[in-house]
Amino acid sequence: MSQIAWPTGFSRQDLVGWGNFGVVCLDPSTDTVVKFPHLDEHKEHIRVERAIYKRFEDRGGHVGLLRYFGPYESGLRLQFAKNYGLRKYIQDHGRNLSLEQRLRWCQQIADALAYVHSSGVIHGDLEAGNVFLDNNLNAKVADFAGSSLDGSPLLVAVTSSHRYPGPLLSKQADIFALGSTIFEVMCGRAPYNGSTDKDITDFFGESKYPETKSLGPIGDIVTGCWQGMYSSADTVAMSINGICSVRR
Repeated sequence: MSQIAWPTGFSRQDLVGWGNFGVVCLDPSTDTVVKFPHLDEHKEHIRVERAIYKRFEDRGGHVGLLRYFGPYESGLRLQFAKNYGLRKYIQDHGRNLSLEQRLRWCQQIADALAYVHSSGVIHGDLEAGNVFLDNNLNAKVADFAGSSLDGSPLLVAVTSSHRYPGPLLSKQADIFALGSTIFEVMCGRAPYNGSTDKDITDFFGESKYPETKSLGPIGDIVTGCWQGMYSSADTVAMSINGICSVRR
């Protein structure tokens, strides 16, 4: 069995997150985290993620992404999202969350995805579990260790409830996953929660989508993402912004 690697100066007591390809350790002195490949075979995943964050930073960054502070040994240093993951936050506080707050997250995620695509990146694994919240509860799309940069292969397996039935290395696949992510933000659960992976894959492959009419206009946007009605994440973001503007 391979030995788990830790970045220099960090140990298990600093652990605040654990992903498929790396450990995440908190550096309280700088209010940042260090993401580090926990096994040698995951160094390539983290190298790709580092290159993607460098691309974002070179383009000026985006408020819907974690700030990148450069490499750290074979890992990378990122902004610390003090409210941790969006999925966990919704599970813990769902009953007290306003519609306005949920819509705000949806708009922020869609806007960030549009920037990701404009940077030559396909996320490949967009879901609420890969979105984090800062101290002001702003959504930050993250976890690019399995993503594609300039057409490179995806290095991640997409969860069935967010898996596009067409080509996965495509913006359309990310937009499909965006629809499932919005559904989860609004409903507090993933599409077809409780169904087997095979059943979910079959449902989406046969264009059998969860009921969304009860969600109102945002439900139409979710279904539109699943049905391929949006050519860009930017169009999704603008549609959500239109709903938010009406409610103000």
